[in-house]
Amino acid sequence: MSKDQFGAVEDLSTSYYGQMIDSITDYEVIRLDEKGYVRSWHPGAQLLTQYLAEEIIGEHASVFFTPEDVAAGVVEAELRTAADTGRCEAEGWRVRKDGSRFWESVVLTSIRDQAGELNGYVKVARDLTERREQEEALRAVQQMVDGIADYQVIRLDRDGLVQFWNPGAVKLAGYAPEEVLGHHVSMFYTEEDARAQTAAREMATVAREGGLEVEGWRIRKDGTRFWANVVLSQIRDDQGVLTGFVQVARDLTERREQEQLVQRQRDEILELSTPVIQVWDKVLILPIVGTLDSLRASRLTESLLERIAVDQAEVVILDVSGVPAIDSGVARHLLKTVEAARLMGTVSILSGVRPELAQSMVHLGIELGGLRSRTSLRDALQLALRLVREGVDSGDRIGAHA
Repeated sequence: MSKDQFGAVEDLSTSYYGQMIDSITDYEVIRLDEKGYVRSWHPGAQLLTQYLAEEIIGEHASVFFTPEDVAAGVVEAELRTAADTGRCEAEGWRVRKDGSRFWESVVLTSIRDQAGELNGYVKVARDLTERREQEEALRAVQQMVDGIADYQVIRLDRDGLVQFWNPGAVKLAGYAPEEVLGHHVSMFYTEEDARAQTAAREMATVAREGGLEVEGWRIRKDGTRFWANVVLSQIRDDQGVLTGFVQVARDLTERREQEQLVQRQRDEILELSTPVIQVWDKVLILPIVGTLDSLRASRLTESLLERIAVDQAEVVILDVSGVPAIDSGVARHLLKTVEAARLMGTVSILSGVRPELAQSMVHLGIELGGLRSRTSLRDALQLALRLVREGVDSGDRIGAHA
């Protein structure tokens, strides 16, 4: 046996340990003397830093540090920590032979002889550049997500348990992260949706189709509801295995209220544009003004049938003098209205058919069947009153009254 320059006892197994260390090429394993100069070199260190053994042995460890860290005394601080405590763990930028930088994780361990005298250090390091870049990318995404204060961004595991909760979610739902992390996403759904397992069905759809966009009521911490637009996407690992979901939501309550207000106003306008007027006992007039579309026609039929039921009307006059033109679509709507009224036992009379309207209807081949018509509202009223006086209660008897 003999002692090497560090005072360590060498035996027949020294070459074995050397071969074992040299085989670990994913790590940099080198020895430094007590002042920080390189005394041994390792294949992993060569791969990591690009230096050959003859280029680096005898050089100070500061050659691997950035100029900023050298100027800041980082090298001496790490050696001093290892000397004082026996070990120093650090991460930081290091420099290769070609000047490129890499992020290194380092464990520096002091070596002492039997008398306790410092003989040097063993440095074990590895390249974590890729991991750091991933962390930086994730941090950038995190900052971006945190900065979206108007959106609720949450991450769910494959079972729907909340794993991530951004500031926008705090603002929107009112919950602090510690109140929701680990809880099921259904806690934000209404009782009706929770009973219907809406959240589970949505996640099943996303797992099958890749994504989903829905709107619906959600619940805040204080119990109030808000109308949410929700986009749900799946997360899969490198092997394609489903690991969870990302949900991005925003509050559209104000927009929904505005849309409902517009709809109410539209309905009111439709009511005003299709008023049903009672002109005599059992006689109603529906003056139609403007162009009929499917929505107006549907509303017209609904309003008329409601009034027929309430007033027990026997005759209704459909006045089209305010309609600029009658096409096949308008005619179909009128015939449907007439048929619905007939099923309720009410006779319909068409009034206000001008010569140009009549020509247009003939040209289009529109057949109004047994529906009686009059050119003026006055004539239509006279016919209606006569029908009521004579007790006509069915459209089938109109033909008997010229």
